[in-house]
Amino acid sequence: MDYKAIKALEEFVDKANTILNNTVVSAYCFGSAIYDDFHIGYSDLDFFIIVDKTITEDDFKKFSILRSEFKKLNHPYLSVLEGEVISLKAIQNDMESNVIYWGTSKDRLNKRYGLAGFSLKGLIHKGYLIFGKDLRNELPYPSDEEMLSQVNNMIDTIRKYAKTTDEDIHSMDWLFLISQSIYWLKSYNVTGKTNSAKWILDSCDYSWKSYLNKAVEIRLEPALAKLQENKRWLKGLGDVIQVACDTLVLERNLYIAKCNLQEL
Repeated sequence: MDYKAIKALEEFVDKANTILNNTVVSAYCFGSAIYDDFHIGYSDLDFFIIVDKTITEDDFKKFSILRSEFKKLNHPYLSVLEGEVISLKAIQNDMESNVIYWGTSKDRLNKRYGLAGFSLKGLIHKGYLIFGKDLRNELPYPSDEEMLSQVNNMIDTIRKYAKTTDEDIHSMDWLFLISQSIYWLKSYNVTGKTNSAKWILDSCDYSWKSYLNKAVEIRLEPALAKLQENKRWLKGLGDVIQVACDTLVLERNLYIAKCNLQEL
């Protein structure tokens, strides 16, 4: 993992532990950073913190202030933190409990943690322990049914919301999410966005591979997204994303058919 990302995460967890009266049991990083796929100006830095206390509204308010302070810094790591803080008891007993959530655009107090499917599997397999005890064996391992459900939900979301795109660099995120899903359907494993995209470029023969290749180039060098020609390219990705989604549907159906055959 990126040394600077690790130091930023350690600083954040230290501040979080102070807010929570030194009750942090475990703190993890997951997502792009654990695959050495964090890119300043594009990626988020994902965390998952487990605490030995019931989270209160006062805790949430203090975290909200901390988040605002980080955002104002425009720090390459601290300003793009995303994740959740949850009590150990809630995980062990699969119960509702206050969960602090930090997202891209807002924070909120939830009743259940949202980490599931691909992200949870990635954390369990490869999560980086920032602080405390390694409790990954206490996290509920995602079933194949849960993973498939996440793929189905993403297909529905793409059909509904990704028909058109804009000039933002994140317009190409859909291609990476599709790539990660196809990678799991064909290999039964999870990996980072760039890794899954490169695997498809090397192993598959899809009509949209040239677009995926360009997306990888921009992901590895986010400043390229500011070029006028690439802004136009990003804005015109809607049809390509739908074609890639057609491929995902096909691979999903092949996966289901294979599972049905194995049950016979």
